[in-house]
Amino acid sequence: MSFSPPALPKYITGCLAGALISAFSQPVGAQELLWLTHSSFFNPKEKHAKNIDIMGETMTMILDGLDEYQTRVLYANTNSAFNLLKSKSHACTGNKTVSEQRLSFSYASKYPQSIYPGLRLYLKKDSIYFNKIKELIDEQQAIPVAQALTRIKGAKFGVVGSRSYTGQLDKLISDPAWKKHFWVRSGEDMASGMIEMLFADRVDFIFEYPGIFDRYRPDQGKTPDIASFAIAESPPYVLGHILCSKTPQGLALVNKIDKVIEKISREDDYFNSHINRVSESARQDMARYYNQVYGTSKQIQQTAPAPGQKSWQHD
Repeated sequence: MSFSPPALPKYITGCLAGALISAFSQPVGAQELLWLTHSSFFNPKEKHAKNIDIMGETMTMILDGLDEYQTRVLYANTNSAFNLLKSKSHACTGNKTVSEQRLSFSYASKYPQSIYPGLRLYLKKDSIYFNKIKELIDEQQAIPVAQALTRIKGAKFGVVGSRSYTGQLDKLISDPAWKKHFWVRSGEDMASGMIEMLFADRVDFIFEYPGIFDRYRPDQGKTPDIASFAIAESPPYVLGHILCSKTPQGLALVNKIDKVIEKISREDDYFNSHINRVSESARQDMARYYNQVYGTSKQIQQTAPAPGQKSWQHD
């Protein structure tokens, strides 16, 4: 693999450093691969990128198995990544949920790049809607968003532009009947900006993944005034697949990537990159789901996670 990312932060370590070293020995006649990532570690403007995140870590392991490709890594938010998938013949982007609309311009990997805890509904505990939302908790201890939209009048739900919230939630967000209830944020800081809007009382609710919320919350978890609930329309775990250009080159790439993931998902490093980023109480559940998805039989080793590594990003 030839790996030449632009303007990376100075604190590159571990397997990522090894991948960078390989950039100096470019294979003759190597095929090109443009890898588009929104991992905050690859964003030179990202103030939160102190440690490589799950997306960057698993991406590096996958790229290390693509040694026949000359790879260029480019930081791109979801909108930019999708535009490049449509315009380039040899581009891929990782950690994306799969939808019918996305499959119209891309090929999706069979195996996910990563598995991560599902969406939660966040609001402030002093919100005028806090007691009303608690009344909607169902038998599975989750909030049915469809009921919330019907019963809570005037509330503003913040959503991130171009993100797929999967299945039923996407249908609710795109339904013209509920359009006035959703405030859509677009731009480079879509996720972090939406979280800041919740803290600033500019929206009443947001749908977010726990790792992203914890990473970007402006109070760094120091104030207990935020509540979160499971969402009935969202699965407990979400799969982040790799999407490649809908071209012959893209199809070849996605087939090769699936072979790489099938192999490395059986290795401890790939397994631990998932286990170390969920709470200890959730690790057995994550291990079961990991084995189900990848067809493995991995078991948790009693080792401490690396400091500062609890970060998820996905769209």
